[in-house]
Parts: sequence; structure tokens; C-alpha cells
Amino acid sequence: MRYLYSYLKNIISVTLMTSMNQLVKISRPLGRMFQQRSMYDNPYVTRFKQKSKVSPNHFKQSTGLTGLFVVEYPHRSLKIIYGRILRTLEKMPATSIYRISTENIIKNRLALVEEEADIQKLEAKIGMGQIEEVIQQGELELQAARAVLESKAWEPLPEKPAPEQWRWPVV
Repeated sequence: MRYLYSYLKNIISVTLMTSMNQLVKISRPLGRMFQQRSMYDNPYVTRFKQKSKVSPNHFKQSTGLTGLFVVEYPHRSLKIIYGRILRTLEKMPATSIYRISTENIIKNRLALVEEEADIQKLEAKIGMGQIEEVIQQGELELQAARAVLESKAWEPLPEKPAPEQWRWPVV
């Protein structure tokens, strides 16, 4: 009982401390409960930390969008992402509506990426905003394709739905 009381007393006193030095001194006997980590160990910060500086010769230095940094070589990134999406889609049945529609869009965009070397013209041909936004959309589509593959959304439902389930509007 005495051990539990001292343990709880230490936890309560640690939460009341405001100085970082005192917090570290008291938290050391508590083990790994309180860890010091730099700001760059935070996953949110690393996600939005600029990867590298853009060369001064690049046609734009900023996207103008917070957290979205300029990609100097977008063709390479898009080819990698689109290739991954197509490989994921190949694992789905050929009759899947998601596979058919997504494959059509991705193959069309991949052809544009391979034919157009100028980034600004490529942005105009794709018509979905800046090329960095297109890369971000591709990454999100890859996550969606993997989720559809994992859930096997093309398979029939395990139970037959109620007859009124798909009726709209619900009364």
C-alpha cells in the first residue's frame, strides 16, 4: 500500500510540475512514462517538414499551400505512385467497377506524364490543380485502392440486405 501511495504521489506531483527540468528529474524513476523527444520525432511534424530545398532555377519556389512543398521531379514521383496503384488494381477481379474506372483514369494520366515533359503543360493537361496536388491525390488513391483490396468490396454481402435498406428517402 505504501508503494502504491508513493507511486501515485509521484505521478500527481509530476503532472503539477511546470518546469521541464523538474519534470525530468522526477520522471526518471517512473521509467518510460515520460519521454523526451524532439519536435522532429513527432509524426505530424515530419509529415509536413520540407524534404529538401528547391533549386533556385526551378520555375516555382512555393506551392502557396501550407504543408504542400514543391516537388522538383514530379514525373518520377507520379510514375512510381501510378505504377503502385496499377499493381494494386491488378489484384482485383477484372469485373470490379472500382478497378475498371480507376484503371482508366490512372492509365490516362500515366500516358500524359510520359508524353509531356513540361511541368506547367502537364498541370494544364491533367487539370486537377498544381502537380504537387496531383501527387497528393495519387497517394490518397493508392491508400483507397489498398483499402478496397483489403475489404474485398467486390464480393457479395455475407447476408442478404433488408428489402427496404436501399430505398431513399428513408421515411
